[in-house]
Amino acid sequence: MVRFAIALVVLLVPPQEASEAERRAFVEKNVDKAVEKGLRELRGLQKPAGFFESTKYGKSNYGATALALYTLLATGVAIEDPAAAKAFDWLLANPFTGDETSRNDTYEISLIAVALSYSVPRLATGPRRDRAVAMLQRAADWLVGAQAPGGGWGYKSKSDGWHDHSNSQFAVLGLRAAANAGARVKKGVWDRELTHYKSSQLADGGWGYRACYMRKGASTATMTAAGVMGLAMALASAGATGPDRISSDPAIRKGLSAMQVHWNRGLTNELKPLGGVPYLLYSVERACMVTGQQLLVNIDWYVEGSWLLLREATQDGLLGSGRDRLASHCFSLLFLKRAFVPVATPTSSNPGEPVKSGGSDANADRPREME
Repeated sequence: MVRFAIALVVLLVPPQEASEAERRAFVEKNVDKAVEKGLRELRGLQKPAGFFESTKYGKSNYGATALALYTLLATGVAIEDPAAAKAFDWLLANPFTGDETSRNDTYEISLIAVALSYSVPRLATGPRRDRAVAMLQRAADWLVGAQAPGGGWGYKSKSDGWHDHSNSQFAVLGLRAAANAGARVKKGVWDRELTHYKSSQLADGGWGYRACYMRKGASTATMTAAGVMGLAMALASAGATGPDRISSDPAIRKGLSAMQVHWNRGLTNELKPLGGVPYLLYSVERACMVTGQQLLVNIDWYVEGSWLLLREATQDGLLGSGRDRLASHCFSLLFLKRAFVPVATPTSSNPGEPVKSGGSDANADRPREME
């Protein structure tokens, strides 16, 4: 009886939370294996024709295929890899129209731009590369034309005044990636985004989903990280160079402080199930890498974020828990590899060189290609 009581007490005592050192050791031991397993799982989601499907938005496969290709290439897979080559060839064979048949034009065309920015520098000179370059410029032109007069983007090229910080962060990402690979993007685009992000920053230093131009409402964790990333890329693209100069901007400093506050409140608070934690962490990773933040004030964002993702990974290697299976998995892989789009000018010696990331070996003290 005494033995049973002792066993019962042991069962009822909650497991001790892992220490910071234990979490770090777990991440260092498991991150590379998780990425390798995750890439196998991603390949398994590809359809025989080469495209990938979104489990949330079924009208178009452009965004899903572009996100998968971006993830493959950004995590170190060669363009000649069968999965990457088939996805790339599917995009070339099915060029986007940018019409009203797709609900998420801005998301999809932004992701096409990112995927092509990783593809073009790896392609041999010839017709295949020429078609990719032309499609990349067309994607950049569409995004420039879809920007609202005061900055920001909505879902469509004609959004009737709708603009939000989720669409906007993807558009900024797509345009920066396109410029990295040599596409023409006018400086006025970045000037408008500087105005947009600075005028829509809330009193607490963060950004909300729909609070563009209004300076009212509550900020959210995901949109605050997206706001810091968007503002940092706009600053760098408009002329500020180097992480020190970018991170010293007063609005960036306020945004980073707001990110810490949201993190301390809990990463799952106020999250929409569609994106979930992977979407938030993807935004955090880009914001911290482009501003050169090894720590988010006193939080090791990479170790803590990886700890969350790795603990929830399934046996078959699926990562993330958002409603869109493919997007959550890709965002998780991109976070684990710290495979963010750098800020590099088209005049640099190798403007489209993709980011090479070593997962936990990546060094946020030396953000890549901040030229």
